[in-house]
Amino acid sequence: MLRMVLADDDFIVRETLREVIPWEEYGITIVGEAEHGQQAFDLCSELAPDILFTDIKMPFMDGLEVAMNLKEAGSKTKIIIISGIQDFNYAKTALEINAEGYILKPIKINDIREVITKVVSNIDMERNMHHKIEQLKQQLNGNSRLMKEKFLRDLLLGVTFNGQEIRDKLDYFQLPLQADTCLMVAVMQMDNYLKQIENKKEAEKQLMSFSIQNITDEIFRNYDAGIVHCLNENEFVLIFNEKSQHDDKHIQICEEMIQSLFKYLKISVSIGTGNQVGSIDRVYASYKNAVHAVQHKFYMGLRSIIRIEDITNRHAKRELDSMDYTNLFEAENRLIGFIMLGDTNGGLQLLDTIFNGFLNSDVESIRGFCMELISGTYRKVYEMGEDLERILPNRNLVLFNILKAEHIQEMKLLMTSIFVEAANYYTQKYNQKHMDLVNKIKAIIKRQYTQNLSLSEIADEVFMSVTYICSVFKRETGETINEYLNQVRMEEAGRLLKTTKMKIWEIAEGLGYDNHNYFSTAFKKYTGLQPQQYRNEHK
Repeated sequence: MLRMVLADDDFIVRETLREVIPWEEYGITIVGEAEHGQQAFDLCSELAPDILFTDIKMPFMDGLEVAMNLKEAGSKTKIIIISGIQDFNYAKTALEINAEGYILKPIKINDIREVITKVVSNIDMERNMHHKIEQLKQQLNGNSRLMKEKFLRDLLLGVTFNGQEIRDKLDYFQLPLQADTCLMVAVMQMDNYLKQIENKKEAEKQLMSFSIQNITDEIFRNYDAGIVHCLNENEFVLIFNEKSQHDDKHIQICEEMIQSLFKYLKISVSIGTGNQVGSIDRVYASYKNAVHAVQHKFYMGLRSIIRIEDITNRHAKRELDSMDYTNLFEAENRLIGFIMLGDTNGGLQLLDTIFNGFLNSDVESIRGFCMELISGTYRKVYEMGEDLERILPNRNLVLFNILKAEHIQEMKLLMTSIFVEAANYYTQKYNQKHMDLVNKIKAIIKRQYTQNLSLSEIADEVFMSVTYICSVFKRETGETINEYLNQVRMEEAGRLLKTTKMKIWEIAEGLGYDNHNYFSTAFKKYTGLQPQQYRNEHK
């Protein structure tokens, strides 16, 4: 049984909640009641209940204070807030303390049931997580699912089966799908996959994959939506049955999966959905479209759901139609250009476009393009006098890996990794260059802030245009040059007001202000006080 504490300064409310709701049906027993916030906090500290059901406004300590104190104490108690209409702004704060839900007064039984059902479900999921992960560890070396996984893989890759054979296999493997009903495939991939698996051992990567499948399996079972199949480490195939597609229910399921994986595993995923097909022997077509859709997460951002029907031909092809890639010479030059500019995003999008265009090409043509791109990049880096080994180390190993790559996706992953590494070098180089410029500008200001310093004078001193220095300074520091100049002057003015007896007009002139009234206005805007008030308060 789950244990719960009721907290409300109104005895009638507590009695009503205790008697009206059949808590036993939800597996909940009330282990304590509190008539004020301090008592609620003490009970929770002593009893460590699973749930605290509390009003916001109570004597001694309000419900939000109780919740925040419990959170700071490391309590795992789930908080449900009861809020009056006039307290609605308080309820927003509940989001910041991870309250599981809030209920507005006047209290409605259906609202309580809905929130309690959600909280109990979340508790059950969290309690099961550790146990299920331990079970998953024991299953890693098992092979009982190999035949079923091979059957699903063959279906998704378009291997031909006759109708009766498919029905027999669905029945034998106890797969919750019908052979002759409408199905839809979605493909889920982890965002920033290389970063997700960075420094992870193989056992950790496998456990992460199994954990993702465990959560998605549970959500699918809750909705009776179909099946989840892990095709690769970073490719989870979701096959939706006909019922789950009504009223876009499958989109709601995808949203829940994205949110749950981020909440429980801190893993960001995106999902692409394919088209609806009329029978299971056509499921490979929906799968291909889903793969195509999920590749557009580059354009849509993290934790996206991309429908195949939302991708126009122009968007899908990107710039492919306007460029001649027969010999891929122009593509090579553009990719090298992206590397030299440190434009990682632009290069990744172009690589994605190129490899999409390779889907019907022979492997050797793709291999030749990749090797030529590596060689061309080496030539360009050498011509610029850069350190080859620092930007693109182990050239022979890179070429060897290209030669041994057995499929397009492996080659694409390899090329992406090489491109990102090279582009990141130039990104860091330009970032350092920009920071050097910012530091020069700051040094000029600190040296000449007592003069009537203009942007043109600063630009001339660093041999750059005014527009360029303003853009770089704002991007790197988050403030304008004039804002920084004003900050330096105001800090010095404050120091002089506190430590000297200089007159205010003397300080203004000494800091480069022609008009001491303007200086006083600027100082008040910066500190909230007139100069004389500031001096008086800091005597």
